[in-house]
Amino acid sequence: MQRMTSTNSFVHLRTLQAVLESGSHSAAAKELGYTTSAVSQQIAALEKALGVALFERGPRNLWPTPAGLAMAKHAQVLLKQLAQAEDDMQSYAHGARGRLRIGASGTVAAQLLPKAISRLLDKQPETELLVEDLESADLPNAILSGEVDLGIVYEYAVLSVDRHPELKYRLVLDEELVILQGVPNIVKDERIPLESLAEEVWATSATGSDGEQVLGILCAEAGFAPRIRFNSKDFDVIRGLVSEQLAVALVPALALGIDRNIRMHRLVGDPPRRRIYAVRRASDTNPVLPEMLQALDAAAATFLEWTTTAFLTRLDSPLATSRG
Repeated sequence: MQRMTSTNSFVHLRTLQAVLESGSHSAAAKELGYTTSAVSQQIAALEKALGVALFERGPRNLWPTPAGLAMAKHAQVLLKQLAQAEDDMQSYAHGARGRLRIGASGTVAAQLLPKAISRLLDKQPETELLVEDLESADLPNAILSGEVDLGIVYEYAVLSVDRHPELKYRLVLDEELVILQGVPNIVKDERIPLESLAEEVWATSATGSDGEQVLGILCAEAGFAPRIRFNSKDFDVIRGLVSEQLAVALVPALALGIDRNIRMHRLVGDPPRRRIYAVRRASDTNPVLPEMLQALDAAAATFLEWTTTAFLTRLDSPLATSRG
């Protein structure tokens, strides 16, 4: 007996079912849109592969053999499983039941990603979303290696960045950097020069980080070196230090939080900015990706609206702009 390894085997099984249900090769051919000769050839090929006769043939009729009836039961199970598999693959092809691994950290993961995930799962509840806490600098390599499918990274405008040609970057949010100061007067939309803070103690992100480098560059341009006393990877810690009036801080809009003991100042002139990008492999055709990108855009729009009133006054312009 030959093994049923041909992709035509499922076609032959469908033909077997049609012959059994209709009672003849000609009736099955009419139902399937084949010629009678093609139906006969498919049944003969199936019998040869199985090594048994599936039908007893008379001058004008044919009857299923016991092997034919047994094979019909198997065919019913196999074709049902095939139909389920085809439906399953269709749902993956259209993103309804896909899988997406996302890498993000810090304020991006805290402020944008949960809202985006919630929005996507409202539309496609069977989608499997996995999130890895990975630093922005580590994400390009993680995406290239296949560890994650989508990375949410940030880039400061004043720092040069090398991008890999196999990665595709899509802007999600372009946010302003603002000053936080521990003064419980948060009503005014006031802009100040950075040099007015030359004598202050500063809290900033981790030693050697992009955030610390940006602060040093901007302060140098303003004519002074910042007195950095506190470094932390956690913006909650930085805001806590500011709230206790132990330091001032320069933070991106996504790191604002709400603390009525903190006053936000915007910088005069053209303020420094940080840009948030969704990064993926240029060759990746995962159908969930477009849905997640739309969800991120919606989350960014929600954040933009929040910034206009979060500090008890309507700002003269938003603290960020989005793709939309």
